[in-house]
Amino acid sequence: MKLSCAFVSAAITLAAALPAMADSLTIYSPQGDERAAWITEQAKAAGHDIKLLTAGGGELFDRLLAEKNNPQADVVLGMVDTSMALLKKEGLFQAYTPTWAKDLPAPYKDADGMVYKFWQTPIVLAYYPDRLPDAEAPKSWLDLTKDEYAGKYVIGATAWQTTRMYLAGILVRFLDANGEVKEGGWDFLQKLYANAVVVNDADAQVQAFKSGEASIDLNWLGGTFKLAKDLDRNVKVVDAEGGTPVISEGLAIMAGTHHLDEAKAFVDWWGSADVMAAYATKFGQAPVLPEALAKSPPTVQENARLVKAQPIDWDAIAPKLDTWLQKIELEIR
Repeated sequence: MKLSCAFVSAAITLAAALPAMADSLTIYSPQGDERAAWITEQAKAAGHDIKLLTAGGGELFDRLLAEKNNPQADVVLGMVDTSMALLKKEGLFQAYTPTWAKDLPAPYKDADGMVYKFWQTPIVLAYYPDRLPDAEAPKSWLDLTKDEYAGKYVIGATAWQTTRMYLAGILVRFLDANGEVKEGGWDFLQKLYANAVVVNDADAQVQAFKSGEASIDLNWLGGTFKLAKDLDRNVKVVDAEGGTPVISEGLAIMAGTHHLDEAKAFVDWWGSADVMAAYATKFGQAPVLPEALAKSPPTVQENARLVKAQPIDWDAIAPKLDTWLQKIELEIR
């Protein structure tokens, strides 16, 4: 869930150097490396001629805005709620109802029929029980400012998608009637940062856990499991009081596509239960389509039930998030 500037720059440069194939469906996606290869292979096997251009979510977002008057993509796949909400607001997408959308739960359907979500990614609060006994573990994100957790958790860079999402999940607990953060919310973040090990890179984050300094992980679910595996330690996920932020990756057809029929066919294929279940089997990601989840491996189904989702209106938050993060960078971090 973190962006690599070097990788992103290289990917964007490569993308710019590759001319669009007239008959190929061009898809912009942050799904890189092994995932991109799998998507391309599966799409080809299903008869879809696609060109998948990958980069970090932030870079793709900027590129899509820059290309607004001359769009190069036909489909956007795998960008998170806030990014998809802002791109929709800019008029980049067009309405289309996929064949699988009728069975999709309401939180994962765009009210305007443009954006549909297909995966769920909890941003979790977890801990290492060999370092922090169960009885002493935090029960809520709001517990982290307690004195006993000082120096026991890590906050990463605000450029990291994971960090942005759990900070947003905290701040929405302090909104006033106008949807603005109350002073108590900023006071809480002051204490949250003062209590934390604050890092700017992934190596420093991992080192905090290797050294034994940190025992509480604020991370996306897959990242939590990967870190625990790398450390060869057991980790427990907290079903946090007040809920856990859950982000979803979305799919939409660009308003300016010249391959509308092909785009619709790809969208129908990609979000279908069989494809989502196959992806879940390969990568452990939990689909939001009930039929797909039912066809997924038992471990994926269990992980999908680990936490209760925090109610968050990502569309409402999206236009405000950058301002919140700027304030954090300038006044708190």
